[in-house]
Amino acid sequence: MTLAPAQLLPQSQDADTLARIAIIGRGFTGLMTAIALLKTVHRPFHLVMFDPYPKIDGGESIGRPASGLLNSRVRDLSVDPAARDDFRHWLEANDGWRDRDQVVSGNVDHAFVPGEVFSAYAYQRFSEALRERADVMVQVRAESVAAIGRHPRGGLSVLSDEGDQARFDAVFLATGYGLREIAEGNAGPTGAREVQVIGGGVHAVDRALRLLAAGEASHVTLISASGFLPQPHAPSAVGAVSSDRPFPNTLRGAFRHLREAANRAALEGTGWQGIMNDFRLRARELWQGLTPEERRRFKRHVKPIYDSHRNRLPLGHYERLRRAIDSGAITVRKGKVERIATNGVLLSGAGGLQVLPADRTIDCRVRPTDLDSPLFRSLLSAQLARRDELDLGILVDGDGRVFSQTGAFEGLFAMGPLGLGSLPDIDLVPQIVVQAHAAADALGAWLAETASSKAAESRMR
Repeated sequence: MTLAPAQLLPQSQDADTLARIAIIGRGFTGLMTAIALLKTVHRPFHLVMFDPYPKIDGGESIGRPASGLLNSRVRDLSVDPAARDDFRHWLEANDGWRDRDQVVSGNVDHAFVPGEVFSAYAYQRFSEALRERADVMVQVRAESVAAIGRHPRGGLSVLSDEGDQARFDAVFLATGYGLREIAEGNAGPTGAREVQVIGGGVHAVDRALRLLAAGEASHVTLISASGFLPQPHAPSAVGAVSSDRPFPNTLRGAFRHLREAANRAALEGTGWQGIMNDFRLRARELWQGLTPEERRRFKRHVKPIYDSHRNRLPLGHYERLRRAIDSGAITVRKGKVERIATNGVLLSGAGGLQVLPADRTIDCRVRPTDLDSPLFRSLLSAQLARRDELDLGILVDGDGRVFSQTGAFEGLFAMGPLGLGSLPDIDLVPQIVVQAHAAADALGAWLAETASSKAAESRMR
């Protein structure tokens, strides 16, 4: 599908001479990358977006139902980091959303909205950015990408699962990660079902609460591998609260510092959220200075606790969760799901293996990057990319650039969650938006530099 047909290009501009850019994935990360490219790269270009799903979705992560919870406040959800109030202005001007319960009462900046609201906003901004760029051709190809390698004529070669191969000057990997539902099982009578929700994150909790509220379950077993559940947001947004003490540069020291600061905040009645916000601002610098062993220790022992405090529930959802647990409507089980069947799961916990029966099972775990998939195997075997030390994804810099095993940048970017092993918190909406614009800036500068080098070589011949 061509969104911006070639005839819209200036007549003097041959489509074959345009810079060719590919985005692999059209979920939230891919859509934000496309918007950033349209707004930031000022030269004409040809953009191809690959994804087997026919709809561009502006949800917070790939594969999430649009009606799911967004756990970032309205004030943090603009698609343009230079216009932080844009989403709020859109909400206030949009009659379809302005009077909804989620965006009324009090300061809209502090509200939380469903994914369907942000999806509509993001898609509208994408359409507007596209209309403003008559010099850009955008195509959507409903295909998966099987492999990426170097092209004989320079640049990168993208091979689709249908066998088509095309050359691109730059490729953005925006596959992110998604949520999946497995073994839905038999529906059973409304209000009389035992439902299992696998996952201990925000979206697993949100799904469990929605099942109970809709009468689709009489009881939900929430299965968390770590046993941790998301902590609450503060009633109103808080900024970063820093300590006057020097920040340590080791993992053990950093978390001792964090615990002490949180304890002081609790005694003073100021809450821990501002302390965590400050810690997150320092996390990237701290991460870069950790040894490989400290990073592995973080993944094994600290990450579940850290995630439960950074990925927070809106206060209303947290209170509903606590009430559901106290009343027995939700039971939390800690353990590893070994197998999912149509009538329940096989759970491995402290007491060994156990079969948990259920009428329906919903898997809300986040899929890690599959580095053994054909796409990533092609990148690694061509030495275009390197695994990070924790096997969370591939190594990137702050702009999302991927450097080959020789240390060269060859036009490949990995956006959002693919870079979690290099950039803590890069799976959150505000950070993805900032990275998308930084990557677009970096690409524009690289294309200009490449064009100048080619022109200089041509003059020397």
